[in-house]
Amino acid sequence: MIRYVLLLLAVLCSVISCSGDDGGNGDNNKPEIPIDVDKPPMADKPIQMWIDAHANFSRFSTKEAIKSSLEKMKATGFNEIYVDVKPGIGYALYDSDILPQLTKWDTETVTRDWDYLGYWIEEAERQDIKVIASISALGFGYTRKKEGLIYYNHTWDGKTQMRMNNNNPNDLVDIRNEENVDAAMLNPCLPEVQSFVVSIIEEIATKYPKLKGICLDYCRWWYDNYGFSDATISAFQAYSGETVTDKNNILTATGAPGPQYQKWIEFRSMTITNLITNIRSKVKSVNPKMELHLWASADWGSRYGVGQNWASKNYKLDGWQFTSNYSKTGFADQLDVFSLGAYADAIWKSEAPNSVWSVENFVTTYDKFTMGDCKVNGSINTPAYGSNASKVSDAVYLCLKNTDGLMVFEISHVINFNQWNAIKDGINRVYK
Repeated sequence: MIRYVLLLLAVLCSVISCSGDDGGNGDNNKPEIPIDVDKPPMADKPIQMWIDAHANFSRFSTKEAIKSSLEKMKATGFNEIYVDVKPGIGYALYDSDILPQLTKWDTETVTRDWDYLGYWIEEAERQDIKVIASISALGFGYTRKKEGLIYYNHTWDGKTQMRMNNNNPNDLVDIRNEENVDAAMLNPCLPEVQSFVVSIIEEIATKYPKLKGICLDYCRWWYDNYGFSDATISAFQAYSGETVTDKNNILTATGAPGPQYQKWIEFRSMTITNLITNIRSKVKSVNPKMELHLWASADWGSRYGVGQNWASKNYKLDGWQFTSNYSKTGFADQLDVFSLGAYADAIWKSEAPNSVWSVENFVTTYDKFTMGDCKVNGSINTPAYGSNASKVSDAVYLCLKNTDGLMVFEISHVINFNQWNAIKDGINRVYK
């Protein structure tokens, strides 16, 4: 221990002696990273990579590509992966009896005679890497090319999310007809939609018992002006006990909140929480040890618009948009792991002093919302940092130091910007 103290004193003296004029080249906004003398010898937290289906559709068309990538991830320090197996187009990258297989997306065609998810699990197990299967919970169509399940299966006609165009109650737009949304999404307040989504979860949990967990993505309303179909209004009236005589009583013609807006926000959030609760119940009935994960933006203050109250039910909140019962819509207690989307361009709070939007802020404030109800892994969006190795390393360090783990989004960007060494450096700042 004396040797470590002497080493620390030597380092501090060196820092003091060199802390004069840096010639204008120093980064005065970046806080000093503390020196961790007694770092743990190995990673005791999840260090996860996300494998997006669309971005890597052709990349992982062979077993050898999967094998070599897993070896690279293992060497870098990753010990878990999220494999996207039911993306927003609505088809399956696993052995499904419910969904058609995904063999074509946009201009790319990939045909396999082997189980995509099955091989990831098999090879990851050999590398001692855990696998979580991720799904776009409510996404079932690719809007840019009008491809996917809900474009070709008319069972889902009238059961997609509807937007009130220009806040005009008489001008509704089906999300299937949009072009600038990530996925055409089903309406979560419909019982048949919830049952369908739960059946997909059940199938994955049943067929792949070696999965560590299942992660929900796009488990939300697309945006705050979606959900104005007659079916949704009817469900809202049944939930609230209120009658909607004019949809502009929810959102006015100018887009401002109307007199029924607060109750509307509560209803939309409760709809999503009920879906998550039903999914959790099904997962645990199939395999009590299988975890339920969910990714959502770390900016809790904006999530009410899409129905994602990832806070604890015990979180005491205030705000003009919340009813006294809004806390009951919190779903942190229904998750095993929340993947906290700290997708900010700014790394340090000093870079965005008047905003919540920094990785540092998100990974040091989340617990006031979740209150220990679930584990929380900080998640970073690496393309925001490109080839800036220092930023990538800082973001990795902050997540691992301040949350229960790390998720890196996503492997195609890590490859394209060659961020492997920067990620490893960030990990090594926490672990030996």
